[in-house]
Amino acid sequence: MFNIIIFVSLGIGIFILGLVLLTTSLKIISKERVKILIDKYTGNIYLSIFIGFILSIIMQSSSMTTIVAVSMADAGLLNLYTAAGITMGANIGTTVAVQLYAFDLYSLIPYAIFFGSILRFQKKKLLKFIGNILLGLGIIFAGLKIIDMAVSPLRNFSEINNFVSITENPVYGIFIGIVMALIMQSSTFCIAMLQVLATAKIMPVCNTLFIIYGLNIGTCSEAFLMSLATNREGKKIAIYNILFNIIGTMIFVPLTPYYYAILKYITPNNVSRQIANGHMFFNIISTILVLPIMKYLFSFIEILIGNDAK
Repeated sequence: MFNIIIFVSLGIGIFILGLVLLTTSLKIISKERVKILIDKYTGNIYLSIFIGFILSIIMQSSSMTTIVAVSMADAGLLNLYTAAGITMGANIGTTVAVQLYAFDLYSLIPYAIFFGSILRFQKKKLLKFIGNILLGLGIIFAGLKIIDMAVSPLRNFSEINNFVSITENPVYGIFIGIVMALIMQSSTFCIAMLQVLATAKIMPVCNTLFIIYGLNIGTCSEAFLMSLATNREGKKIAIYNILFNIIGTMIFVPLTPYYYAILKYITPNNVSRQIANGHMFFNIISTILVLPIMKYLFSFIEILIGNDAK
């Protein structure tokens, strides 16, 4: 058991190192330029969703994109609907990385690390950028592979099986997801771990869906805490982001067995892809369902915050 903990910790450390390198490389535009991009190209709700989607991919963080939207709403640079569109697009954009991790690219790890290491030390910015991306992805998949090999024996431990059985309960599964997001502050990392556990036949995919719902709610915490120092408009966007994910969760929870059946039908032999699709479709469908009731949500939020928000 001690060896398993050591190697899982090593794999997590390597994964995070690769994720930091990748996200640092992808943040090719500054926060100020992000604000200019948002201000220039968010003409309507659908365009706002698209911009939020793109920015989340570039920044590799839906939380950071949402924080930018909250701060711009606070400064009066965005109206509520535009800022809300950006947050919804950011939720969708953050699912792209998890889709990538579902590919079986482990055989390419040595090549990615080797060529990435060479290119990142080149003088040309483009070559350096490509090198950082390749190296980051190579390190990420190396970390996932180490974790995958380390956790396989865990399926024989009764304590692990007891924990997995707890996640069959939607309430516990969602709560665990929220706690994981609060601790790690990265839904991408947490879902990658779920993919590894499902591939190792430790965690059933249906159970991971409840955790994914909780992760989406938990990742709202950073923007919500930041909004406490903003005016009414900033608070409204942060609360909207939380309600958006809570509403999506309330809709999906009773339908989860049928949802899982659809995911299994789409990719019957790839549990990692089922989890990635479960995360992606949750955010896309939630956006489609919430869009028509946005004005009612903001009316409810107005009542909710009352006159206390400054």
